[in-house]
Amino acid sequence: MPAVFLIFALLLVSPVALHADGVDSSAVKWRKSIALPGLSAYIGEGLSFGLAGGIFNPIDECDCMGSWQGQLEYFYSEWVSGSFEVRFFGGDLDSDVMVMHQRYRINLRLHNAYDDFALFAGTFLGLENTSIAEFREQVVEREKPKQPKNRNWWQQAEEDDDGADTSKAETNCGKMFAMDGFSIGLGVGGGYNISRLWAVTGLVQVEYNFSKDVLLSVVPGVAFNLLEMWPWARRTLRSTWISFEVGGQRYVHGGIGGWSNTFFLGFQIGA
Repeated sequence: MPAVFLIFALLLVSPVALHADGVDSSAVKWRKSIALPGLSAYIGEGLSFGLAGGIFNPIDECDCMGSWQGQLEYFYSEWVSGSFEVRFFGGDLDSDVMVMHQRYRINLRLHNAYDDFALFAGTFLGLENTSIAEFREQVVEREKPKQPKNRNWWQQAEEDDDGADTSKAETNCGKMFAMDGFSIGLGVGGGYNISRLWAVTGLVQVEYNFSKDVLLSVVPGVAFNLLEMWPWARRTLRSTWISFEVGGQRYVHGGIGGWSNTFFLGFQIGA
């Protein structure tokens, strides 16, 4: 974590030092940037950094959790970039379990850009890790063997049915974070500057985890071009975007129905 903030500080400080002699801003702004999904922007060449916080809203049986995401991307040329991405989900998954889910990814993307429109296609290698931070007392109590009681056969069947219904939500919540270990995936996305200040973005992504899980993600978003409203940024940076993204995830395993959602408010700079 300290290294991430150090990089962020260097990105802010170094452009000031390089252009403190009053060089014209047109020498700094090589290309008009185009907002991209996942806290990125097309800048043609250079370094892009993004940081966002938000909420993860799972299926109805589970509670909402906090989430944050960071991305560091380098454009090797106008059509190739590589990036490192990290995302954390944390909080009470349900009334019994607290989790911390961590995702690390290395991305390689191919880009094709026009004046106000940019597309990319890429692949990534990821590492997923879920930590069960706390099992509450209710879980321990449920796992204790129950003493047999004298009851009629229809009473026994009724209680068994109730127990199955109670455990169903807990099982589905746990399956949502069953993706552990390495994963690979493909994604396509892009951005379009609809005006000088606003842009829309979108991403469709499929990943396969080696625990035989599959996750489909669809992420639309909108971004505001702060560079056009911030004189200091226009003199020193290639891009500065504030973005809001709503992601939908579908887990194609374990019989989990419905979509989960993420809501992210983020900040991106390019230098």
